[in-house]
Parts: sequence; C-alpha cells; structure tokens
Amino acid sequence: MASTKLSVFLFSAWYPTEYTPLLGNFVQNHAKAISKLTQVVVIHPYEDISGIQKQKFTIEEKRIDNLIEIRVKYKNIQHNFGGLTRFFQVRKAYQKGIELAVQKYGRPDISHVNVLTRTSFPALRLKRKYQIPFIITEHWSRYLPADNTFKGFFRKKITQYAVGRAAAVTTVSASLKQAMQSHRLYNANYQIVPNVVDTDLFQPFVVEKKEKKSILHVSGLDNREKNFAGILRAVNKLAQKRNDFVLNVIHNCDNSDYLPFVEGNNLQDFVVFHGQKSGQELVKHFNEADFFVLFSNFENLPCVLIESFACGKPVVATNVGGIPDIVNQTNGILVSSQNEDELLNAITYMLDHYQNYDSATIRNYAVEHFNENAVGEMFLKIYRQIKNN
Repeated sequence: MASTKLSVFLFSAWYPTEYTPLLGNFVQNHAKAISKLTQVVVIHPYEDISGIQKQKFTIEEKRIDNLIEIRVKYKNIQHNFGGLTRFFQVRKAYQKGIELAVQKYGRPDISHVNVLTRTSFPALRLKRKYQIPFIITEHWSRYLPADNTFKGFFRKKITQYAVGRAAAVTTVSASLKQAMQSHRLYNANYQIVPNVVDTDLFQPFVVEKKEKKSILHVSGLDNREKNFAGILRAVNKLAQKRNDFVLNVIHNCDNSDYLPFVEGNNLQDFVVFHGQKSGQELVKHFNEADFFVLFSNFENLPCVLIESFACGKPVVATNVGGIPDIVNQTNGILVSSQNEDELLNAITYMLDHYQNYDSATIRNYAVEHFNENAVGEMFLKIYRQIKNN
C-alpha cells in the first residue's frame, strides 16, 4: 500500500461494465491515476439489463494493485414502478458493496463521489455515521447552458445539499465549475482537476505512410452533442474540391443514420467507419491520423483531444466548454460551434499544414498536464488537505 496510508471509497454513476465497456472510462482513468499513489475501492451498482440474473444482487470484485473494483449487479426491473424500485435497489447495492469493502479493507479516510446525484447518498451516510469527509468530482455536461438538462425541483435541492456538504468539488474544466455555480451549487472549495490520459499507452510510434492524408474522429456520433452530421457536410464540400484525404471514424454506436448521406453523395472513398476500437487498436488509429477533428456543440474536457495530444497529433475542435483551455496555436485550431464554413476552412488548412505542428511539443504538453502521475497528485493533495483540516 502507498506510504500515504489513505484509503478512498469511490462512488460513480458511470463506470465500465460488460454492457457498457466505455461508459465512464474517464472515471476509471481517474481511479487508476489515484491508485498509483494510494488505495482506491470503487463501488459501482448497475442493472442486469440482460434479464438473465435470478438473484437480487451479485457482486464481482477485481483487484489490480491498489485499485479494487466492486461491481454490484442488481436484478433487472420490469414493472410500472421501475424508477422508484431502481432507486432503492441502487441504494441497497451501495450498502452491500460498502459492507464488503469495509469488511475486507476497513473504513475509508475519504469518500469520492463521481457524477451526481444518487452517488452522494452513500457518501452522505458515511459522513453522518462515521464523520468520513467526501469530495465530489463532476463530469456531466447537463449543467452547461448548451445542454441544459439539469432539471427537477427535488433533483436540484438534493444536489445543492450534497454539494454544500462536500469538503471539495472538482470539475474537469472552469466552464463546468461556472455552470454548476450558476445553478446555485455552492461550495467554498471548488478546484479544477482535468481528465487523465494513459501516456504509456497513448504515445507516438512510426506507422506505414498512407496514400491519402488521414483525418480522425472518435465519438458516439450523437448530433445533439457531437454534431457529427456537421462534420459530414463539411467533408462533402471538401470532397468537391480535393481528393487527397479520408475521414476515419471510430464509433461505439450504430452508424446507419449516416450511411444514406455518405452513399448519396458518393463519399465512400472519403468517409470510412471502423466501429468501436480500444487499447492498442485505438492508439494505432491516432498514430495513423495526421490530425483529429471534433465539432461538438458542447463539451467539458474531451478525453479524445488529450489522447490525440499524447500521440503528438494536432486537432481541430470547437471553442466550447473546456476545449479552449487546452487547445492553442501550438497544438490545433479552434472554430465556432455549428459554423461549418469555419470547420471547412480549418480542415483545409490543417490538411496542408499539419506537418508544421511539432509532435514532441504536443506530446510533452499531454505528459506534463494529463498523465496519471500529474492528475493523481492533484487528487492526493486535495485528500491530504481535507484530512489535515
């Protein structure tokens, strides 16, 4: 165990499972970063959406060094009062996970809540019963004006209560902090801690040079947030002017909604869908790319951008959320959201000038600001401050 002797229980509404292997992977990356320095026990309840499970609860525990993941799967809910039943099942699942964690690893020094609101309940209970302080890390874009899905009287009141009693609140961007405060989510100790990238995995390496210049996009292809249709329209205009490029798309969802546009505009040679990729396969795509493009309507701090940086690749991205905090003239181009002419001009410029961006400088920026040690130390400093106080 790390010399700090701190033990952390981490509760998250989003975390990878067999059903959703990418959901909350940024939370898992935070947990891994913290576990490099001290013990972290993740407790994550989730529903058996397959409907196969007969028991009310099953528990799976996985340990890698100082990171312990306890996933509590509860039986599928299929009746008219599913929402209310699910609420109580989640609370019971947290209770079971905490009981197991305390039995095996003892009580925590700190609770760490990720993604409000129901995740605050176990932390509030530990604080009330054992005086264990907790911090909140928020990733959700629902507070942002462009998303504006933070609604409901009781949800807002419970969230305000939890935020007010946390020892600290961290957000991945200053814009998310400001958005939360605009909803009267007040706390005296807001801090910015960015997302993390595994710079040992995401790193530059030599790849075979392709005949065409390669643009990379990675997302769930959601138009409301990612505006992938806007990228396709810009690519369609670009394809009428030049044929020296291809847009490679990595996606963890159905792409059938976009195939009629691609086929109807004869873009099959310009847009290639590769499906879901992870690990070394994903890193290979980043290294094969000449640059990355993201045309989101709203964001916090996209992991795909810092993954691109870690591979030494420049980006084209929108001037929204936390993106302008990390994208500058040394590593990319910012464009206005929904402005497809700006996007087209930026992609055109990048196709002709990507080689002028210094790969080592871009890579070093990612290592210095977003690697596991840097981000883990930020959280450990917050934990120590809370314990010392």
